[in-house]
Amino acid sequence: MTWLIFILGAMVASFIQGLTGFAFALIAMSFWVWILAPQLAAPLVVFASVWSHLISLKSESAFQLDKSLVAPYILAGLIGVPLGTYLLDIIQASTFKLVLGIFLILWCPLMLLNPQIRFIQNSGKYADSSIGFLGGVLGGLGGFCGSLPSAWVMLKNLPKEQQRSILRHFNFAIQLFTLLTYRKFKLATFTLYGHLTFECESTCHARRAIVL
Repeated sequence: MTWLIFILGAMVASFIQGLTGFAFALIAMSFWVWILAPQLAAPLVVFASVWSHLISLKSESAFQLDKSLVAPYILAGLIGVPLGTYLLDIIQASTFKLVLGIFLILWCPLMLLNPQIRFIQNSGKYADSSIGFLGGVLGGLGGFCGSLPSAWVMLKNLPKEQQRSILRHFNFAIQLFTLLTYRKFKLATFTLYGHLTFECESTCHARRAIVL
């Protein structure tokens, strides 16, 4: 069952990533957090996201992105990553699930309804930097750095091509830095195979005990 949930989460997240250009980490974490500890799930999510973005960037259209447009998000996000990584190191699994659940409850309707908020549409680079910082914190905490910026660029009513390009470059930069930060914090030293093998062996022994 563990492998099934893991593979299903990866497949669904990859499909959404290819369709929208973002949300791999958020979707994958929604599955994996039920079978893996947050300190194990987060590095796996970030590692898979980096590869997913590498594939997506190869097929990206030749849209010329203004670097000054994405720079406030990335620079502030890099500052937020270490804080999120520190929180991941100390957070309990039950608390992490609660935070993720509340975030999804708020994020999903917002993305669906897309309310027109004038002051967000007229906001400038300082507001963009704040969202980038919070995205960096979420990136360090669970790898879903693009969740807040994705809602933000949508609420700003930016052109679709511009939204996708901002999110792809921001997510790739932040997740790559997050992976390096995890390594520094020694959070990326787990092995998925060892964890799942141990769980499968434990399950098999439990079944044999019941039969005997």
